[in-house]
Amino acid sequence: MISLRPAAYPRVPSVIRRGPGNDGFSLVELVVVVAIIGILTAIAAPAYNQYMIRANKSAAKAVLMEVFSREEQYMMNSGSYGTLAQLNYTVPTEVSTYFDITLTTGTNSGSTVAALQGMPIFTISASGKAGTLQEGQPAAGASTAFSINQFGLKLPVAEW
Repeated sequence: MISLRPAAYPRVPSVIRRGPGNDGFSLVELVVVVAIIGILTAIAAPAYNQYMIRANKSAAKAVLMEVFSREEQYMMNSGSYGTLAQLNYTVPTEVSTYFDITLTTGTNSGSTVAALQGMPIFTISASGKAGTLQEGQPAAGASTAFSINQFGLKLPVAEW
């Protein structure tokens, strides 16, 4: 039989010989692949969790800023701060799944400054729900809730 392969391309011997008794992967090859997948998963899972925590925090802060803006508009129209229902606002499920959103309104009665007595006040806060990825968020330590008050003061300062 005449070979059609030019002399410049000699036949390269195959490293893996496929024959009647060699129809798959060896156990060593499978163990190596499983080990590599395990190492990549061990590296990727914590990084993904941290990414999700940061993304959820950003979404919660956006909700707080939206409610703050609506409260200011409501104050201009009615002379007092309103509840979430009065603001016609529903917390998005992607935020309410991970955070408890709390809005408290009232009047200032604890100020030592006479001009501030009786002034309408509000605080909106978001704290991580127990049993979720956001538990204990936004920060471990003294403050475990994002909040904004009627003056626009955002706490904890380091997290904004």
